[in-house]
Amino acid sequence: MAMDLLKFAHEVKWRDMSLSVCTGWLRSLSLPQHLLLLALTPLPFLLAAFFMVHEVEPKASHEPARLARGVAAVRLLATAVEAGVYFRRPQQLEQIVDALGDADNVTALAIYDHSGRPLVERGRAAVATRERVRAVRTASFIDERGGRMAFAAPVMSMPAARDDGIGDALFTLVEPQAAGWVLLEFDAAAPVSADDQLFLRHALLALAGSIYVALRLGHAWGGPMLRVADAVKRVRAGQWDVRLPVDAVGREVQQLNEGINALIGTLEGTRRAVQAGVDEARDRFAYQAMHDHLTGLPNRRAFDKALEEAVSASRRASDRCVLCFIDLDFFKTVNDIGGHAAGDALLREVAGLIQQGVRTEDLTSRIGGDEFALLLRNCSTDDACRIVDSLCRAISALRFQWEGREFRVSASFGLAEIDASVDSSAAALKIADDACYAAKREGRNQVVLRQPGSQGRLA
Repeated sequence: MAMDLLKFAHEVKWRDMSLSVCTGWLRSLSLPQHLLLLALTPLPFLLAAFFMVHEVEPKASHEPARLARGVAAVRLLATAVEAGVYFRRPQQLEQIVDALGDADNVTALAIYDHSGRPLVERGRAAVATRERVRAVRTASFIDERGGRMAFAAPVMSMPAARDDGIGDALFTLVEPQAAGWVLLEFDAAAPVSADDQLFLRHALLALAGSIYVALRLGHAWGGPMLRVADAVKRVRAGQWDVRLPVDAVGREVQQLNEGINALIGTLEGTRRAVQAGVDEARDRFAYQAMHDHLTGLPNRRAFDKALEEAVSASRRASDRCVLCFIDLDFFKTVNDIGGHAAGDALLREVAGLIQQGVRTEDLTSRIGGDEFALLLRNCSTDDACRIVDSLCRAISALRFQWEGREFRVSASFGLAEIDASVDSSAAALKIADDACYAAKREGRNQVVLRQPGSQGRLA
């Protein structure tokens, strides 16, 4: 298992994955967050330095001082309770213990008599046992455990004089004996020194200052960057009237905003040019899709659409229209003798004659070959006959010149009235087509009117 963990730790994939995660996280941060992260970068080093000063250094420098203070405190306590232990004055001992028990770092205090029996106890001793306390011959450090340091000292008996029987002139001092013992247990946590407090205060002030500077920089630079990002987002959404302020704080930001404004203007001009080209091409394609390229007249598609609308209007509002089919006579002769160029020229000339002879609201279409169609809107059959008859005479009077040759042509006209009885555009087309063929059969160069449900008649 351990070998597998070591192998995994040394794999390149693991390092690449960690690097990829860190890189992705950094890329997701905004500019103010980057600046704040930069300001907080010294924090781990400051914490590590403070730990070394507060934890590691006291192990070497503060430990002897704490031991000396503990020994001095327990020696002083032993001297203070000497009379109370020797003369067994519990009230006096209680007063001394109560005074010392108020100290913040004293966790346990005990006074024992010469037999090891406790006279006074405050707190519970957790480090030193009675046997270890009674074994002490001088004020000393016993042990440290569980965050506590234990110190003990013997309470010596008061010195006494011994009479040798010679009189008051000669005294012999009796050597003091241990009349009891005192035990002190302190909290082992070293208090923060003034130097440590000063260092920590300065470190916190420096960290607060760096955070303040980072926030100010983030506000000074993050705001313009956010406005730039918002402008780019709005341009992508199609709002080309976006402009950034050129009086921003900082020369670099001003130059950046001016450059972006110029770029947006260039892109807007290019977009307009491209859009104009697209609109022009769309209009051109739409025109070509609905018009005949040779004569410029509406083609069969436009005619079918207009006829469908006319039939629907006649059923809905009783609007009356007249449909007319025109088929040129002798067009094949011109096409065979003069060629396709002559035929095209003749079609253009005939288209011009037809457009000159109809009204503004009428529709003239070339529906294929030498065939034309008229849609006479809001027109009675009598008016339609007069218009078409005029066209018939104009075409028959045409003298078409081509390469020194003169050609005479005419046209056959078939009319069909579109009223409420015509239920579809196909039915109207069939009526007009039949009338045109009837005009051909009757000898060409004439107009035939056919109404729904009746035989055709010469107009």
